[in-house]
Amino acid sequence: MQGTRGWLGFVNDIPLTWKFVLIYLLCVLMPILTINVLFYKQVSENIRVREENNLHMTIDQAARRTMEIIVGGVTLSHSIATDRGLYESLDREYPDLVAFYDMFNSGLNDKIKSFLTAYTYVENISVYTDNYTIANGGHFFILGERETSSVWYRTARDSVSAVNIVVYQDDNPITRDGEKEYFSIIRRLNEYSLYNKHTKYLKIDLKISRIEDILNQEAPYFRMEMVDDKGNVQFPLAARRSLAEPNVGEAAGRGNNMVLESTLGAASYIQGWKIIGIAGESQFQTALNDATRFIWMLAAISTLVPTTLIFVMLRSYNYRIKRLARHMDKAKNEKFDLIRLREGKDEIGGLIRSFNRMTETIEALINDVYKLEIQQKDMQLEQVRAELKLLQSQMNPHFLFNTLNALLVVSAKNGYTEVTDIIKDLSLLLRRMLSWSEDAVTLQEELHFTEMYLKIEKFRFADRFDYSIEIDEASARCMVPKMCIQPLVENACKHGLQSVKGQRFIRIEAHQSGAYLYVRVQDNGKGMTTDRLAFIRSQMNSGLDADENVGLRNVYRRLRLHYGNSVDLKIESAPQQGTTISFRIPVKP
Repeated sequence: MQGTRGWLGFVNDIPLTWKFVLIYLLCVLMPILTINVLFYKQVSENIRVREENNLHMTIDQAARRTMEIIVGGVTLSHSIATDRGLYESLDREYPDLVAFYDMFNSGLNDKIKSFLTAYTYVENISVYTDNYTIANGGHFFILGERETSSVWYRTARDSVSAVNIVVYQDDNPITRDGEKEYFSIIRRLNEYSLYNKHTKYLKIDLKISRIEDILNQEAPYFRMEMVDDKGNVQFPLAARRSLAEPNVGEAAGRGNNMVLESTLGAASYIQGWKIIGIAGESQFQTALNDATRFIWMLAAISTLVPTTLIFVMLRSYNYRIKRLARHMDKAKNEKFDLIRLREGKDEIGGLIRSFNRMTETIEALINDVYKLEIQQKDMQLEQVRAELKLLQSQMNPHFLFNTLNALLVVSAKNGYTEVTDIIKDLSLLLRRMLSWSEDAVTLQEELHFTEMYLKIEKFRFADRFDYSIEIDEASARCMVPKMCIQPLVENACKHGLQSVKGQRFIRIEAHQSGAYLYVRVQDNGKGMTTDRLAFIRSQMNSGLDADENVGLRNVYRRLRLHYGNSVDLKIESAPQQGTTISFRIPVKP
């Protein structure tokens, strides 16, 4: 009965190979690749976020360290700007240079030197004044035309802030034939109104190399630049010099590079200044490449290993199922071939073993039925041929029977009593042989007619012949094929006793033991040689058309037709020692 179709019916219509391919693609390969792609994207994003956080930490640390230097310089400027003795010394007018040097050597110069020793990131401290009674030298200078035209002076003069930071170029005090970059903290010294007779300026030059070291700590992977409040790049000097018109856009506008920034502080002198970090793709590419290699290696392993295992398992499953399907198709065409392979211990192996057992059983049943039909036909044919052979072995039994009746009447009229009894027995034997309607008789009946034949033989040989019949009560009721003992007795009389001189004797024994009936016919005739005995045994299964040993073969073949392989017939003989023929047949109720 065909069930309702639906999506399950559609799935059932898909060939097994395509089912395995779909299972692999949809349930194994695509999930693995999807998970690895998503994992790759997540890891890439995590790496970018991690590297960005690291860069933020780096730029914040650089800004903090830079601000520490600037704040230290500003603090130093406060310390100097609040030194009353300095104001007093610089506001005083000296009568000559000797007086100034006395003041200079008495402690003024040592104050500045102590600050330089304490602040290692300070390159120089310079104090400028319009007091022309002092001499240029050390850390004190007179404001001249060159100074008043300089950038730092104009910045300090025009600024409303007490402290200013300026980056500029000025003469190199060592070579005097070139310019030098300066990063200076400029401050007007006007803390005390009592000492405002002369204008005074403080210039603290910070070491640019310290700033450069801070900014170049992550170069070349992460380039940092310091820009002022106008967006001009101030440090590193190389970046500042490479830009004709430095600005943030030019400093940071470098393709798709990541730009980070960190302000230096909120104080007026540094407000708007910031550290800008420029990170190229190479900053992330190395870490990303490492992660990419790991992810793809993981993807390859997670794909290859399940693919290999699934291929092996599905190939085993698919191969055996196809073999089973092919052999089942053969079975529809009545070709029952066994599936010869290692079945395995799983369910498919169980199906294959069951199919092989079923095939063997069907093959055996077919063979048995076929052979049984042939055997039955052979039995029917053999039975007919046996009956025909038996009838043909008679010399016109109807004519002989009528003749015997005529002899019986004559013998009775003339008083031939012995001849009359013999003719009666012979007539009964012939009548029994002619009535073959029932093939099975009791053993007692079979022996009764056999005894009739023995009486005829005793009449023939007179006192030189005798016989005995021994049968138990249980075996007397056993059913046996008709004419299964008389032909054996006839053979014994004809071939065994006829040429014997002296007393002739035949013994017939029958008894039942268990499920079998044992019958034995023994004579004291001339016996047979070993070769003759072997020849007779070989003739037992020959056709009924053979001329020799017809009676013995007839008995054996009919027993085989009735009882099959359960018949056991033996012939034992030796020269001058007689012959014994015995057979064993199953007892039929």
